[in-house]
Amino acid sequence: MDKTVTLKKSDFEAFFKALLNFGKVYAPVRVSKQSFSFKEVTKKEEIAYDAVRTILPPKKFFFTQHESLLKYDSENIEEVDPKIDPFVLFGVHPCDLAGLGIVDQIYSHEPADPYYMKRRDSALVVGFSCMPDKHCFCKAMGTDKPDKGYDIFLTALADDYFIQIKNERGAAFIHAHPELFQESVDGDRESFKQFWLDRDAAFEADFDGSNIKAVMDMEWDNEVWEDLGNRCLSCGNCTPVCPTCYCFDVYDVPSLHDGEGERIREWDSCQFVGFAKVAGPHNFRPGPVDRLKFWYRHKLHGFDDGVDIPTCVGCGRCTVSCPSGIDDIVNVVLRLQGKESILISDKDKNAEK
Repeated sequence: MDKTVTLKKSDFEAFFKALLNFGKVYAPVRVSKQSFSFKEVTKKEEIAYDAVRTILPPKKFFFTQHESLLKYDSENIEEVDPKIDPFVLFGVHPCDLAGLGIVDQIYSHEPADPYYMKRRDSALVVGFSCMPDKHCFCKAMGTDKPDKGYDIFLTALADDYFIQIKNERGAAFIHAHPELFQESVDGDRESFKQFWLDRDAAFEADFDGSNIKAVMDMEWDNEVWEDLGNRCLSCGNCTPVCPTCYCFDVYDVPSLHDGEGERIREWDSCQFVGFAKVAGPHNFRPGPVDRLKFWYRHKLHGFDDGVDIPTCVGCGRCTVSCPSGIDDIVNVVLRLQGKESILISDKDKNAEK
């Protein structure tokens, strides 16, 4: 669809109230000097419009960290039907929208996951423009422009917001509040184009992503993997913060009452020692080198085989959150390509914590 309108910045208060009428609004909120998190907001002043990335990505609203799937006793098995009210997810940046688009493909693929889809269908996703910092490399991954995963997208211009309408849900919201929006004109579109040109020029972290698949194949035995693996703590920090990591564990929790219990699903990490352990006991990926190579391949190559896209969206969260400094994907790719690295110094990294 991608129709466009504009919203005057002076009318944002009324726009925000319209969002509140749709449902609870979740947006980036500052939680420390350097960190932001998606939290419920009731006032527009609570929103951190300058947030580059949140600690956890938007996937937490749809693929929840811990949920009950079934409850059972000696007589019955009952599927848990989550009660989801309509809600708004505001301030989602292009890389996170791309991540949502990827996870949408995974969980909507037949048989579709009913828990994920119910939450997804209950949300109005409002994208928001941003400027990159030194950890952002969505440009290299081709996820630096809003393409999928949103209903409406706001680009901040001088006096207005330029709004792209992606689908019927977004169009319905715009049409329900005609007093707030104006048709975009040539001047708006020119300002919109200039913003994205300026943003494109602002990226510091970059690499040629056209040959990643071939590089990952050819450099599978590169010494870089031993170097990274020897420093890896197997802490799993890189997976919950990744917009497209979707691994989970399912287990039963018996009740103290005889014959009762529930089946739980919760996030898991391929970087944990026991993740690939099977009966025997045999572990398909026993060491950190094996697990790290698997994760990098999945992010940069593995998903590419099935649907022709990598699962890394260049948000930089893994780089920021890794305590060992081994998840700087830009630097790793450059090393595999035989090019000069742009490592962040330990001094710089520590200053961000």
